Amino acid sequence: MIGLIYDLLGKYTFDAFSLVILFWQSQLCILLFMLRHHRRKLFALRFISGVVLGTLASVGIAVVNTEIGGAADIPVRILCYTAVSALNLAVVVFSYKESMTEILFCWCSGMAVYQFVGKLYPLLQNIVGKDDKTTISFINDTPGEWYDWIVYFVVQGGLYVLLAYIFRRNDFLHKDAVTSRGIALIAVMTTVVMNGLICVARLYESESFALNIVVKVFSMAFGLALLFICSELYARNRSRQEMNVLRQMWKQERSQFLSVKANIDYINAKCHDLKHLFDKLEGKLDEVDLERLKSAVKFYDNSVRTGNEILDVVLCEKITLCTSMGIRLTCMADGRGIDILFAAQTYSLFGNIIDNAIEAVNAIKDKDKRIISLTVTRRNGRTEISISNFYEGERNVSGDGLISTGKDDAARHGYGLKSVRHIVAQHGGETRIKAENGRFELRISLPEPNGSGATATPPRGRSRRTEPAFPPVRPPA
Repeated sequence: MIGLIYDLLGKYTFDAFSLVILFWQSQLCILLFMLRHHRRKLFALRFISGVVLGTLASVGIAVVNTEIGGAADIPVRILCYTAVSALNLAVVVFSYKESMTEILFCWCSGMAVYQFVGKLYPLLQNIVGKDDKTTISFINDTPGEWYDWIVYFVVQGGLYVLLAYIFRRNDFLHKDAVTSRGIALIAVMTTVVMNGLICVARLYESESFALNIVVKVFSMAFGLALLFICSELYARNRSRQEMNVLRQMWKQERSQFLSVKANIDYINAKCHDLKHLFDKLEGKLDEVDLERLKSAVKFYDNSVRTGNEILDVVLCEKITLCTSMGIRLTCMADGRGIDILFAAQTYSLFGNIIDNAIEAVNAIKDKDKRIISLTVTRRNGRTEISISNFYEGERNVSGDGLISTGKDDAARHGYGLKSVRHIVAQHGGETRIKAENGRFELRISLPEPNGSGATATPPRGRSRRTEPAFPPVRPPA
């Protein structure tokens, strides 16, 4: 087979073989990062035809490199290797239906894996005393027996899969200008530096053993660094997306607060008027009718006085909701210790933890377990917030303190808890979650404004922004 290829290509054989192997191996690495992405229609046909055309184009590039560049013309060789990298990118664009930013990200990650593994294997050969330019074997000096090729592909392929498994993401990138610019910069760096390293390695690594090792180690370091850069970019992209979602949630919760407060103030005012009216109707209505009216008013009369107006609104809203659902919400709260929180933060924090508890308890049929217990106490310069409830099914507490429920709305549920943890962390507090034996408990510890606990330190160079209080809301006429 090799003899036939040599007869066909002649003096172009070595360059053609090198570029085709480069194209195939780098394409495989990129493919490992694209497995979960959306494919275009007729994917198999598109991908196979793309690989075939890319292979033929690589052979053509090899001919150009041999005829024009020669063995020592680095600029020409860099252009040729860059052209092969572009072929890899073209195959992916032709086969997958994703944004260019997402494709470039996977392309950079795949090329980084190829760069690392592509230099690790020959480096191991050099360490055992074999010339990687003449053989792929660890034991033979010949180009390689059939078992040497098996070892070569198994080791290379295994390392490709392992690194892709370690660095592959579980989610897609979210589109934003920062990420797009970062990916574009990484793509340019990957193209220029990696292809330059390949050419230098091919031309000068045989001059001395030390230079050979240095070039390979540097190339591996670049590939590994590139993988970590891509991982960091992805992590920052996710953080920005989470913050955007949290900001949107807080805006919605702020708007909801204004509406809820107006309604609660209006209902409380009407309940107050009705109580006076009942006093006047005492003796004029039969006792049964009067009790019915008082019971109806009591349902809406859930006035709470904790010392914090925002907390009062949240508790009134949730107590009314729980009553309508047949859930008992018991509360003992001293709201003076949570003045450290902004108004929007207070509404978001307590709204989220109570809503999560309501969701869990509402799935329970046993009336004796449809209970939510909330306490807010002040102790030793800190405010302790505790909420507990029963639950059914599985609750898995992850290493970062979040819980998974396996529900379809788990993402939203998770963002609610992330919002709580973010608010608490902002003010130097702690969050602890415990879920076992059918009982869930969340504990929050916050420093009081004038307590002995540490408070959050604003970022250096910025003054702490004081959030304006919610504007007063006038009950509807």
